[in-house]
Amino acid sequence: MDKSDCSGELLGRMASWGCDVSGALPRFVGDREFYCRMLALVPEEEDFAKLGVSLAAGDAKAAFNAAHTLKGVLGNLGLTPMYEETCAIVEPLRAGVLEGTQEHYEELLRQKAKLERLLSGGDA
Repeated sequence: MDKSDCSGELLGRMASWGCDVSGALPRFVGDREFYCRMLALVPEEEDFAKLGVSLAAGDAKAAFNAAHTLKGVLGNLGLTPMYEETCAIVEPLRAGVLEGTQEHYEELLRQKAKLERLLSGGDA
């Protein structure tokens, strides 16, 4: 992702995908470049892997912690499609329930792949 993409095309593609870019930018004091630098870090967020490992191990507490962290990151960045999927994981885990979370995790990974495509200049 280059700086020129951050100023318009990327943000437009994200908005078309359903992201709340206009709501997120004020959290980054309107600094689009800073916002885009933070976006570029999302695919590298280690809590995606931690969540998968914890779900596979049946560790609801560790899965909740990873999902809750992701929920905050994704929400702050206005990544609405990913945020909503994470909410569908967090709420059952909050109650210690693992049932149904794996399917939402798999969808979250598909959403992450969409973000990676957007960041590399492709379409969602």
